[in-house]
Amino acid sequence: MSCKSLFIALIFVLVTAPPAAAQSQDEAIVHFDQAAKLYKAGKLDAALAEFDRARAAAPKDPLIYNWIGFIKLIQEKYADAIEPLEQAVKLNPKYAEAYTNLGNAYQNTKRPEDAVVVFKKAIDLDPKSANAHYNLGNVYSKMNRYPEAISEFRRAAELNPKDAYVMSNLGYALQVTGKNAEAATCYDKATKLLPTNAAFWLNLGLAYNELKQYSQAKDALSKAVSLESGNVDARVALGEALFKLNQDAAAIPQFEKALTLNPKDFTSAYYLGVLYSRTNQKPKAIAIYKQALELRPTSLEAMAALGMLYYQGGQLDDAVATFRKLTEEAPADPVAWLNLGSAYSKKGDQDAAAQALQTALDRNTEKKTEIRRWLGNYYINKNELVKADAIYARILQENPTNSEALDGLGRIEDKKGNVDEAIKLYRRAIAADPKNKFAHNNLGVSLEKKGQSDQAVLSYKKALALDPNFVDAKKNLDRYPGK
Repeated sequence: MSCKSLFIALIFVLVTAPPAAAQSQDEAIVHFDQAAKLYKAGKLDAALAEFDRARAAAPKDPLIYNWIGFIKLIQEKYADAIEPLEQAVKLNPKYAEAYTNLGNAYQNTKRPEDAVVVFKKAIDLDPKSANAHYNLGNVYSKMNRYPEAISEFRRAAELNPKDAYVMSNLGYALQVTGKNAEAATCYDKATKLLPTNAAFWLNLGLAYNELKQYSQAKDALSKAVSLESGNVDARVALGEALFKLNQDAAAIPQFEKALTLNPKDFTSAYYLGVLYSRTNQKPKAIAIYKQALELRPTSLEAMAALGMLYYQGGQLDDAVATFRKLTEEAPADPVAWLNLGSAYSKKGDQDAAAQALQTALDRNTEKKTEIRRWLGNYYINKNELVKADAIYARILQENPTNSEALDGLGRIEDKKGNVDEAIKLYRRAIAADPKNKFAHNNLGVSLEKKGQSDQAVLSYKKALALDPNFVDAKKNLDRYPGK
């Protein structure tokens, strides 16, 4: 499971107008100059009042209208900005910057089509306006027109290659269209241009996670967290990178902190369940999976994991109840029925187990071999070798070189005491699939029974080479510390 909650802020550049041109009325000039000083001092309301006085003195000056609209944009009074900006372009149809500001007003009042029109007009008037291309790219991005957004962002980047926000938003549009490697390059440039922006580091880390470059993701996301410790998305993404790197001890605090910051974050709760389980903290895993299911009651992954923990811990009534719920939520899922059958079997209710297992087989149309293999293992574990033999024989009818079935038949022969025949079957299984770790391990067990310990050790080592976390093979090899 991966977290895909991409955090991107589309930044809208508000273009200021050029210095005021001389007005015929001295009063307008006085008010305009005073308004500009107040604006520079950050006194926006006072500046607006002076610009209004200037407008009253010079009602046909488009520059004044643009300034009024621009300040209202800064104040996020987007609807109020539209009228003065429309008046500015009406008075001066070639006023490129006023068109850019009007586009931002339209965009922020949910009029994207109108925004596209005026941004294009701004570009027609000033093709080298990086801001106009950038803002048009933002509109296209919000409209999910990503190829067009990419084109506009690229042009903006050509015109202003040192704008970190252009690079970041280009990266976002590329990432949405699956171009993660190129997106990462853009995000990396953004972080170099503005290294104190946590969002840029987060985006870079998310791109690296998508590329499965988890070490690079870890570095980028650690930087994002250091810059913004309360950023839940950054902590979750960092936790995911650490999880993929098998750095469980480092991953757990990230998800715990994320869940503290946002107790409703399902992803953090789910990952903590996986990590607590993986680090043998089973009671904590059960508790956190239950919390995850409170947040998302129909999560099949959390339900299956919780049921398995109950099963492994011998809480069979809870396991049955959880797996039964899982079959209700996903009645076509054969694995859910398999797990339910297994729980019933361990509980001693063989009739219910058989019914669930048969349902698993009936529900599956693509993985009958996998289910039959599971059933074969099930019957072997019950020592019902005739039934198991029939299951594996059916698999081999469909696929004579099925490695798992050959391995299963080897286990049957081994249980019967036919060790030589078991060895032959294990070797056939390995020839069919050299990566079958179970066959390597089982071959080692049979070789050990024949007194061929050196060859057995080699088989155990091959099994561990395929899966360093293969517990059975590790235990078998541990019996030979000198080898």
